[in-house]
Amino acid sequence: MPTDALLVTIAVVAVFAVFSAALAWADRQASTARPDSDFKR
Repeated sequence: MPTDALLVTIAVVAVFAVFSAALAWADRQASTARPDSDFKR
């Protein structure tokens, strides 16, 4: 595999990992901000 393709693949995976971490963090922040414990998803 050429080096440039490997770098692009690593960059794309890193972007998806950062995006999923941001979504998980935002979901955790939103779920701890809810005062009602009987909230059902």
